[in-house]
Amino acid sequence: MDRHFLITVSDQKSALYGARFIGDFFPDKTHIKSTLFYSASQARLPGEKEQSPESIILQQNQKKELQAKGQEALKHAGAILMEKGFLKENVIYQSHTPVFSKVADIIQEGEKGAYDAVVLGRSGICMLEEAFEESVTAKLFEEKAAFPLWLCNTSEGVGKDVLLYLDGSPASFQMADHVGFILADSKEHCIDLLAPESVFLEPSLMDQYIQNLSRNNLDINRVRTQLPVSSNPAQQILKLTEKKAYASVALGRTGSQSNNLLSRLFKGPVCSVLFKEMKHASLWLCG
Repeated sequence: MDRHFLITVSDQKSALYGARFIGDFFPDKTHIKSTLFYSASQARLPGEKEQSPESIILQQNQKKELQAKGQEALKHAGAILMEKGFLKENVIYQSHTPVFSKVADIIQEGEKGAYDAVVLGRSGICMLEEAFEESVTAKLFEEKAAFPLWLCNTSEGVGKDVLLYLDGSPASFQMADHVGFILADSKEHCIDLLAPESVFLEPSLMDQYIQNLSRNNLDINRVRTQLPVSSNPAQQILKLTEKKAYASVALGRTGSQSNNLLSRLFKGPVCSVLFKEMKHASLWLCG
């Protein structure tokens, strides 16, 4: 079965981490489809309340420049995927003029397109940080995301295995299902499970996780367990990713009542810490 990703594209050629991660992570690209999505910045002239004919012309010129930048960025990202073995017919190019904000439009496209995940590179992550004061974005992020989100930290060669953190939340069950689906046909990847002792010692919970992982015929022999987590799971995960070059850390966005927008986006202290401090592995989020 095909896996289809929405990969956001930046006009910073050195920071196309999302495209590079997808290209490096999947050895076999036969059934991997990617939509490269570029959302241009709005062309604005600061300080002008009423538009003069000159300002309209200047905005039009700026818009053309932004569109040209977008086409060049898409072309460059496509070349990266081609170099890494993607089939030409499996790469779709989409340039978009923002309706609300870049982040809000990415979310809207992610929901509309029924992608298996939305992939952001480091520049996209910075864009999320910068967007926290935007009311539309804040409102969207307070709602349940309809798609998994992959945040890619580096353009260096990635590892192969995935560290899956299971905390017993509904979102973590969604993530187990997502990981099982994504990796079912990728036999090169193994999955390490990390969970609180209360989850490890509850057979019904672990059985449900295993069922979710194997729902798409993933070989359960590729699933391994780590020790139960300490009282500080985020720091333990960070230490594990320093010892071993995991490709990704996968977890659910668990509930939080925090008024901080960063905490509401990631809906839990573990997600928030990993987002800010994890340097190399990508971060996969569900729920």
